[in-house]
Amino acid sequence: MLYGTGSKNHAREGTTMKGKRRILFAAMLAAVAVSVGATNAAAADPAKPVLALTLSVQKEATVKDAEGKPKVEWQEATDVKPGDILKFTIAYKNTGLAEARDGLVTDPVPKDTAYISGSAEGKDAEITFSLDGKTFQSPPLLKYKVRQADGSDAEYQATPEMYTHIQWKLLKPVPSGGTGSLSFKAKVR
Repeated sequence: MLYGTGSKNHAREGTTMKGKRRILFAAMLAAVAVSVGATNAAAADPAKPVLALTLSVQKEATVKDAEGKPKVEWQEATDVKPGDILKFTIAYKNTGLAEARDGLVTDPVPKDTAYISGSAEGKDAEITFSLDGKTFQSPPLLKYKVRQADGSDAEYQATPEMYTHIQWKLLKPVPSGGTGSLSFKAKVR
């Protein structure tokens, strides 16, 4: 995929192209962690459950329908710029022979994007969020501390734009060959 990084690019285009490469690269690497019960997702034993993940990214676009009225649709994210809304979808499939229980998928919110409140979805999944990629909680419980001038710490509730990671706990077992999807939206900064 070419991004127009040749010497003829204008400075503004170069910045946009760098941002696009960074977001798309981050998106392709975003689904970094999956665990299934006590087994490793990369296990070589086909008798064990293995959740194979595939990540796709689409961009929200406004187009005109047959009557000329504007409508929103999702298109391949080949060019992104600040303000664009992206939808990240993680498709999963149990490629092992055993039922996958206690599946856990963790995905970072790509750099230079901000999570859109309430957009995370996953059928039969408990969704939690993190500010550091290590501790996950539901939104009302996500807090951060700020050191005050007097040396004390003040605690504040985190906003969705501050979330760095999303985690889906699959509440139902995924049978061998079973599939599903998880998703969230983010706005390009």
